[in-house]
Amino acid sequence: MIVKNLNGTSDSPKCPCGVWLKHWERYSGRTAGLCAEHTCKESATVGAHVQKDSGDKSWYVIPLCRKHNNQFGQDLNIMDSTNLVPVTNRSKCGS
Repeated sequence: MIVKNLNGTSDSPKCPCGVWLKHWERYSGRTAGLCAEHTCKESATVGAHVQKDSGDKSWYVIPLCRKHNNQFGQDLNIMDSTNLVPVTNRSKCGS
């Protein structure tokens, strides 16, 4: 699956989960392990904001390593098994 890494999104909007990787874990029901980029073997250390390449303008969170999270505006080929967690779920955080 191809997604585009969004630039400048880490501070806005805020999430009551504290960090976006915890938000991804909460709503995917999974524990972050490896980076979602399909060839990467590094640990996922951040919850990255992405958009699908399909024209869907919604924002999603996925687990990435710092290297892939810093590839702003670039297309990333992620594993098909990656859960894309909508950023809009943040309104339910902390409840």
